[in-house]
Amino acid sequence: MVGSPCVYMKIPATDESISSMKEVISLGISVNATLIFCLPKYEAVIDAYLDGLESCGMTDLSKVSSAAAFYISRVDVTLDKKLEQIGTTEALDLKGKGAVAQAVLAYQLYQKKFSGPRWERLENRGAKKQRLMWASTNVKNPSYPDTFYVNSLIGPDTISTLPVQALQAFMDHGILSRTLDAKVSEAQDIYNAIEKLGIDWSSVGSELEHEVLDSFTKSFDNVLECMQKKAKLRDFSRAYEPCFQDN
Repeated sequence: MVGSPCVYMKIPATDESISSMKEVISLGISVNATLIFCLPKYEAVIDAYLDGLESCGMTDLSKVSSAAAFYISRVDVTLDKKLEQIGTTEALDLKGKGAVAQAVLAYQLYQKKFSGPRWERLENRGAKKQRLMWASTNVKNPSYPDTFYVNSLIGPDTISTLPVQALQAFMDHGILSRTLDAKVSEAQDIYNAIEKLGIDWSSVGSELEHEVLDSFTKSFDNVLECMQKKAKLRDFSRAYEPCFQDN
């Protein structure tokens, strides 16, 4: 099953897991790199994919693929809190703008990395571009339009993961227009302005990464605990009886 082109191994984009992504890709296994919250980490994920493809012994690389899940709304939640703490007019004017600005720059990085001589050599071997996937596109701040992130991140070769509520909202009143690379210079200005206020993007990414990983770990532990409790309540004495008996 792992060798199937429609099966992806999900690996969180932690510092410890980046080398694992390269190794898994080099074995011809497709990877969903998840929990990406900042540009430096996204670049490391792309490099791991390219390194893995270059190390892969397969003649035809078309059977290997990857997606990079870049998180959106969670970034704004954290940034907005920090901007509110700073409290200046400039800081407050930047609320709700950081996540989309960073995503726009991520798309620029994607276009840069998947072009040029290095990529062309891999493409000649059948390699596919790693798809940039927008995750956490639901709007968490009720003062923002419910289609805000979906409308702002439409562009070629990207994927948007939509919760049902966001999908229904977009189907009802979303605007289908290429927006992802329409205001690149403005996105760069916003990104730089947030940085000049003393907010470190990599630190924000690390903070979110640990927060979400802790949440996932607790959820996983809760599932295991629930299964163990249910297992103790069930009678498995008949577990090894044959399903079918000769009459």
